[in-house]
This record gives sequence, structure tokens and C-alpha cells, in this order.
Amino acid sequence: MNIDHGGRYQDLADISARTPLGEVPTVLRRMLGLRLQQLRKERRLTQQEVGQGIWASGSKVSRIESGMVGLGRRDVVRLLNFYGITDADEHDRYLSLVQLGDQPGWWHQDRDALPKGFELLNLESAARTIRCYEPAVVPELLQTDEYARAVLRLRYPYLPGDEIDRLLAVRLQRQQVLDRADPPYLWILVEESALRRPIGGDAVWRNQLDHLEDVIQAPNVSLQIVGDNACGSVRAVCGFLYLRFIDTQLPDVVCVAQPNSMLYLEERRDIECYLRIADLIAVEAARPGNTAAWLESLKSEANRMPS
Repeated sequence: MNIDHGGRYQDLADISARTPLGEVPTVLRRMLGLRLQQLRKERRLTQQEVGQGIWASGSKVSRIESGMVGLGRRDVVRLLNFYGITDADEHDRYLSLVQLGDQPGWWHQDRDALPKGFELLNLESAARTIRCYEPAVVPELLQTDEYARAVLRLRYPYLPGDEIDRLLAVRLQRQQVLDRADPPYLWILVEESALRRPIGGDAVWRNQLDHLEDVIQAPNVSLQIVGDNACGSVRAVCGFLYLRFIDTQLPDVVCVAQPNSMLYLEERRDIECYLRIADLIAVEAARPGNTAAWLESLKSEANRMPS
């Protein structure tokens, strides 16, 4: 099923074919450039002055800030030091973007590199709107610790425990975006069948549903359940995440999960395709005001089932 600019459908496989699997989105380079640009402007410096200060040209500083060129660790450290940023944790926040931009595919090529999901940590932390469709499990941003660990063990059955711990730590850190003072608006579409799966066992599953009931009380969270009689999983054969950023200079991004990587889409026609699919699924799904009652119904049905 497919959509073009005129509203007709086009094969989603065409979109995948245009974007290399696992390619880190240019939005990460742009994000790093904008952060460095902000540091410069806060210090009332011109690009030419910065270029002279780091033994480069003003045009190079311009290309860095626009995200037109990749950055090495040395360039970033030199800029940060020039701007008076010496805190090690602050350096790490900038350098994590460098590592992602320099090593597309690191998540399945280097076991000692940053764990899966780290690129989403950077993207989600800068988002003002997050839309998500999930057909298989409770969406990652709303998972409890125990449920998330059980999902990771199912997806990566051959990984050792310490690797699972690393993946879990990143997932839990991603969830902190919902606790910030100005959290993004989170609009979730999840299949009823995903909520029925007792992943991790009955107690873990029930705790997860309880957690969802708590989360949806927040004014910035909207959760719609796509009933088994709807066609969400047919309209979109896999889950996806849409991000719109606080900084309007950053382009919207759609992230599509792959078995060993993440597919990032930034072309406007691709973005519109997935947004239209999300809108169609949302129309078929139950209203957000019915979600709490639906979750209670799922737990009640389980109570009535013979042991």
C-alpha cells in the first residue's frame, strides 16, 4: 500500500530502496552543527573569528554549522575548548553525535561501539512531537524495566546478559525525555494484539498495563489502541516513529525499525507517506478517551481465562 503526492498509494518498498539500511540521518550532523552554532552566537563571535581561533577558515565553520560536512573528534574538541566548554560530560554529548555520523552501521559492525538505540536518544531528546505506530509490542518509550528486558531477550536471544543490560540502559535513558520540564507531545498507536501478549510473564505484563494507565494521565501523551478488527497492520507492515524537532531548522524524520538496524527517511514525500498512514490508522483506532477502559478490559479478560 502506497501514497504519492496526489494521495495515491505507492509501494513502501520503493522508499526503503532509496535509503541505505542503517544510514545515520543527516539530521544528526545538522543537530551537531546547530548546537555548535548556538555556542558561537552565545559568545557573540563571527564565523570568521572562530575560524581564525581554531586555525581554520570562516567558510569551514559555516559548513560545519550547516551540517554540510562530517566532523572529526579533533575538530569538535577544538571548537568546544575554544568556546570554553571543558566539562567531560558535556564533551561526551557532542562527541556521541560525531561517533554516529562517522560510523554508519556501527550498531551491527562493532560490538564495542555504542549500543543500539543511542542514535534515537539524540533524536528524541530534540523532538517536540513524536508519533509512533507499533504492531508487535508496547512502544519502547512506554515500556517498564521488566517488560523492556523481556522484549530485548526475545529480540536478541544470543546476546550475553551484559549486552542486554547496555541495550536496556539506553532504552530507559530514552524514556527520560518524557520527564523533562517541557516534554514532547507523544502520540502512540498500538495494536490490541501487542497489548494482549504476556511478554515476560503474567506479572510483568500486568505491571506493564498498569504503567500504561498511569502514563496516559499525562496531558502530553495520547495512546490509541488499534483493535483486532481494524487494518493497521495491513496499512503499515512494520512499526515506525515520526519525529518533529523543537528547532524548526531540523527536518522531520521517520525511523523504521529493521532487524539489525534503523532505516531513516528524510525526504518530504516519504514523511508525508508515513504521516498519511498514521492518520488512516488513527481514524480506525479507538479514541484516546477509551484507552483506560480498554486496558482494564484486557486485564479483566485475563482474570476470567482458565488457568
